[in-house]
Amino acid sequence: MTTENELTLTAMLTSSVQLTGLESGEVGIVSLDDLIAHDIGVHPCAVTKPESLSTETTAAIFDALEADNQTPVAELFVTKLSQLLIAAAATQGDAPLKVCLTSDNSYSRSHLLGAEVEPDEINPAMGLRGASRLGHADYRKEFELECEAIKRARLDAKNIELVVPFVRSFSEAATVIDLLAEQGLCRGADDLKVFMMCSVPSNALLAETFLQYFDGFIVDVEQLAQFTLGQDIENTSLNYMSDAQNDALLLLVKMLLTSVGNSNKPCLVYSRFIEDSPRFSSWLQEQGVTHVIC
Repeated sequence: MTTENELTLTAMLTSSVQLTGLESGEVGIVSLDDLIAHDIGVHPCAVTKPESLSTETTAAIFDALEADNQTPVAELFVTKLSQLLIAAAATQGDAPLKVCLTSDNSYSRSHLLGAEVEPDEINPAMGLRGASRLGHADYRKEFELECEAIKRARLDAKNIELVVPFVRSFSEAATVIDLLAEQGLCRGADDLKVFMMCSVPSNALLAETFLQYFDGFIVDVEQLAQFTLGQDIENTSLNYMSDAQNDALLLLVKMLLTSVGNSNKPCLVYSRFIEDSPRFSSWLQEQGVTHVIC
């Protein structure tokens, strides 16, 4: 692992912003999408379908993975991803590192080497992403590589926990939990905790049932706002519509906080732009939330 990679990882780990005078340990979250995009640069589907790639793309992928073609590209991908996870977990010491499974849509992954193997979608934001892709038969090999990298990393980093992103329904929740178990990442086994990233209104409306599948929630404020208000965050001309302080959003977040308040499970709040949302910040303090992951 080079110093440059370690610096990149440190920058990509999220930290918590303190909202009140109370002390609390920082929460570390790293996204597999970010690791793949910034430290690997290769589309996960490409390494599962090397026969579909051009000679030029194949050569570029081996260059990106800093290896020759004597080792299968899938093995190179898993090895590098697991090393990145181990390095990220080490920065947390004894504190847990929450690793978010892949959730980027096809548009967001279109810049990666080998992206041509993934079909374009008419509406990527609403398409195969998060749990729907993890559970889709066409992406099963990609999911298996993802799980293998995590399993290898957990041999050295027991503090790794999992976060399942973009779960639309109970059936998706159950399917992903079952698939993780099939891949040797069984919730509860070897102290493995699995959280759910709350990104769509159904997560709040049906929170008590979703909680039965997971060890806690992480609320992605900006994603939840996007789907609550029908926003398109990729359309920069509509940025004026973004509103993380909308009353509808506050109602949904309150529902999530209330549901976990009735259980012994945590509900963490994740916001990339909390400093631009003073009303939301004050409101969270009124709800008893002292820290926001950013």
